[in-house]
Amino acid sequence: MKFLTSLALSAAVALAMAPAQAAQTLNAAKSTLGFTFKQMNVPTEGRFKSFAANVSFDAAKPEATKAVFTVDLGSVDVGSADGNTTVRGASFFNIASLPKATFTAKSVKALGGGKFETRGTLNLKGIGREVVSTFTAASAGNETTLQGSFPLNRLQFKVGDGAWDDTEAIADLVTVKYKFVLTGK
Repeated sequence: MKFLTSLALSAAVALAMAPAQAAQTLNAAKSTLGFTFKQMNVPTEGRFKSFAANVSFDAAKPEATKAVFTVDLGSVDVGSADGNTTVRGASFFNIASLPKATFTAKSVKALGGGKFETRGTLNLKGIGREVVSTFTAASAGNETTLQGSFPLNRLQFKVGDGAWDDTEAIADLVTVKYKFVLTGK
């Protein structure tokens, strides 16, 4: 259950960290937002099925990026009905009170070779923290694909708190992975 919460949190962070293109639209059918973590020292994966973005990104001017990502935490899928119910509960995502996570990019800079770094604030479970993500940006036709990841410590956001804060059962470290396909310029 902690794993699911960690995965959801990681996914939210991933969305938040992706850069934007001017007047671009997120193609949800081609985009993914997921996370990995260790539960009982076994690698586990999860994903979010519903997320949205308001993005303006130009690889030639990354510093002008504007991006806000919103994740529907209730759309989390950790692979089982019981797991999904647990991570949606108060100890993990608490979707009854705080159903969304958001990421707002504060800066994006080029690292060279089509790679970028973004910094911004991830708000999850009523807690805002800075996250840093690296990603690649590739354009083809009218589409730009942003793909990257970032590490997240779930306990900093009280994801899997209380009885679920045992890091021997569910690791604190969650890796959020994303692929956002944007259309438009």
